[in-house]
Amino acid sequence: MEADRSLQTAARDAHGPEEEAGNAAALETSHLSEIRLVVLGWRWPGKSLTGNTIIGREEFRLERAAEFCVKRQTEVEGRQVTVVDTPGWFSAQDTPPSYKQELVRGASLCPPGPHAFLLVIPVGMFTEVDRARLEEHVSLFGERVWKHTIVIFTWAEVLRTISLERYIRREGKELQWVLEKCKRRYFVINNYIFGEHPQVGHLMERVEKMVAEEGGYYDPEEVEEEKKPLDENQNPARDVRELGARPKQNSGLGLSTALQVEPLSN
Repeated sequence: MEADRSLQTAARDAHGPEEEAGNAAALETSHLSEIRLVVLGWRWPGKSLTGNTIIGREEFRLERAAEFCVKRQTEVEGRQVTVVDTPGWFSAQDTPPSYKQELVRGASLCPPGPHAFLLVIPVGMFTEVDRARLEEHVSLFGERVWKHTIVIFTWAEVLRTISLERYIRREGKELQWVLEKCKRRYFVINNYIFGEHPQVGHLMERVEKMVAEEGGYYDPEEVEEEKKPLDENQNPARDVRELGARPKQNSGLGLSTALQVEPLSN
């Protein structure tokens, strides 16, 4: 019973605070006959699990860290849906260049380009190192990627009676930075439901609404336009940031620590 209540609490927050007011506008958004998605995130089962949830079956392997992109397709409420699962990045060590190249290649596997990047973030401890690692890898797709990004929160059922909005506030500026970059577009999904998942259709509607707002899909060729050679007088060493060079504090999710919050009063 407690689990049911926790899932209901997460479901109420699934669309973000702006979604309630925007539901009427979302209903007017024309349905896409095809939706192309790229899933991004850490080397954590929640990323591939989310892909499996959308597909409706176990297509993305969870038992080992993927080194290559994997593309699968399904149909969701009359839409042809393509999902590309990408190699996850490490929490506290450098990602090999070959992994980064494969990560970027994921956007080209669903031509002419993905409608949405699903940035999977498990509920738990989110530190400055996490934010830096996330920025390091998402930026490989160029600044325009944020216009097509939705944050997907997983494992939100552990929050129980704590609302997702309250959790986001408690996590502080690091998580707030990520959400501001994608215009506070986020969605909660429960990866413990298999088969026909009631949230998947809602997620597709959220993607359609974002496509209507941002005017289309992400074009991988636009990334090349953003890449400009350094000025001859610019010292590239000054712009190098050590991302994730130090060991991650509270390694792992640290759920037991992160969730030590007082319950909401009635």
